[in-house]
Amino acid sequence: MKTTRRALLLGAAGTSLFIAGCATGRLVNGPVENAGATITLSREWSDITFLLPSPRPRNVKLLSIDGPQLNRLYLAALRPGESLLRPRDRDTPRPTYHADMSDTELVEFVVDCVAQEYQSPEAGALRPQNMGAVPGVRFDIATRTAEGLDISGTALVARQGERLHLLLFLAPTEHYYAALLPDVDAIFASARIAA
Repeated sequence: MKTTRRALLLGAAGTSLFIAGCATGRLVNGPVENAGATITLSREWSDITFLLPSPRPRNVKLLSIDGPQLNRLYLAALRPGESLLRPRDRDTPRPTYHADMSDTELVEFVVDCVAQEYQSPEAGALRPQNMGAVPGVRFDIATRTAEGLDISGTALVARQGERLHLLLFLAPTEHYYAALLPDVDAIFASARIAA
């Protein structure tokens, strides 16, 4: 049997994709801290922060139970001028956080960050929710992938001084979002910001 260079390259590429798809990261459970904010996980999640595009944003963690295509939870603590996600290319402008943003502008900022990876995100059901003792805003997100898969999400933002603390959960609307929402609600309710 003759092995061609093309077959070897395709095999190597397929193996790389398989390994990347199986990457689980470090399992975390219980309290998870990020730049002064703490959440409590009631079950194991994988810390897959290493999958964020390089250079990785500072003070942003990415957690998942079933992999980033099926569910993702961002835990971020942003300073002015920082963004939740970095665009995949240098020509795409990235949304940046500013300390003087109103609550409505904070929601728009999160929606703009989601738009870096998803199509036509929209926010709704804005409501007050504290992150510990710090007043915040909770809202829902509806979006879809480029392939047309509907994605649902929920986010909580709270500002302490100039730092923006942000929790963002995204998952396919069919099954995964509803299945994990009780866990996510408990995580959001557990969020605390150190004084």
